[in-house]
Amino acid sequence: MKIKKVVAADMQQALQQIRRELGEDAVIVSTAKEPIRSIRQLFGPRRIEVTAAVDDHEFNVPVQQKIEAPAPPLLLESPVPAGRDENAKSVVEPETPARIIPGKLVPARLPEPIMEISEKSQNNWFNIVLQQELNKGGGKMDSGLPGKWKKLLQRAEINEVIIEKLLKDMPSNIEQDDSLSEEIFRAHLKKRIIDLVKIAYASKSAARIHSFIGPTGVGKTLTLAKLATKYKVVEKKRIGLITVYNHRFGITEKLNYYGKIIDVPVDVVMTPGELTRAVEKHSDKDIVFIDTEGRPSMNRSQVLELHTFMGAVKETQSIHLVLSAPTKNRDLIRIANDFLPIGYDKIIFTKLDETDTYGSMLNVSCDTGLPVGYVTRGQNVPDDIEHMTPKRFADIIIGGLVTDEDYQS
Repeated sequence: MKIKKVVAADMQQALQQIRRELGEDAVIVSTAKEPIRSIRQLFGPRRIEVTAAVDDHEFNVPVQQKIEAPAPPLLLESPVPAGRDENAKSVVEPETPARIIPGKLVPARLPEPIMEISEKSQNNWFNIVLQQELNKGGGKMDSGLPGKWKKLLQRAEINEVIIEKLLKDMPSNIEQDDSLSEEIFRAHLKKRIIDLVKIAYASKSAARIHSFIGPTGVGKTLTLAKLATKYKVVEKKRIGLITVYNHRFGITEKLNYYGKIIDVPVDVVMTPGELTRAVEKHSDKDIVFIDTEGRPSMNRSQVLELHTFMGAVKETQSIHLVLSAPTKNRDLIRIANDFLPIGYDKIIFTKLDETDTYGSMLNVSCDTGLPVGYVTRGQNVPDDIEHMTPKRFADIIIGGLVTDEDYQS
């Protein structure tokens, strides 16, 4: 087998050079952008590298010559070892002899690059050997910079399907010890994450009512207090506070405490009808925040009850599912799906200061197709809350990737 790599300005030039050097029967093995080895290449057009291969036998035989003999076997025949079936074949032979008919050229296979050998051509011994050669150089995602970043993404507990999307067709031939290449790869990865989640951020809801739902202990009331204080004290908005009380003792005291600090009374409701009237009462407010008690997502009756309360709000509202970032990835996905019937449209992740593994946030956003609206760190009101955009979200995901050096320090 003859393998040739050419570098050209574009694919057309590369194909012409391959035809001249390998002939019309060459098969394209791979294509890639030329590695960036200097700053100058950042500001100029990138050339392409095309790797092609052709069978030595076909390559060395003139087209005019007629060949009737079968193609040679891959292995020479040898005596049958003791204990082996004498009828067993010790050679790998093609099922069909190779023929070249005078004056008849095989159609060129170059215009359509291929990355895999089709099932039909697997019977040809040349393609079997070619596939073996490809396998030797395969696994680009597991070596070099892609291999390094794949490991980091796995440590962050990002779903394998998402990792594959993020690293697919990345510049795998960049040298890993090149700091410039590292930054270029990081920029590529950040853009991939932004592209992955930006659809979820496309909807711009201007709701006046904001409800907060989620499991027990994730920090819903504290998160609401941070936002309420921000809008009341910093942005000088007129706000209303409502809490839905039904099961847990002491649930109203938390919000009442924060309400007194910012001088905003809290309406306590116990039925869907009371919630409807409370929202109508605050029709003059710029923003109304509705707190709900934590409910186990696996308790379907309580989830359905919460759905009834949310349905009592007659105007457009934004429902925020509040989740704790340190929660196990599997549980986060389950909880997010359990609460989907309520119709939440945004996700808030709390307690980022209690974990260094942020991949689950990306998993949940991709799984639900919904944006992460806010993240919180710490107990300070109203400072420890941050509004998310696709760019900022990607920064947090990449910034949370733990390197080998971090593990060793």
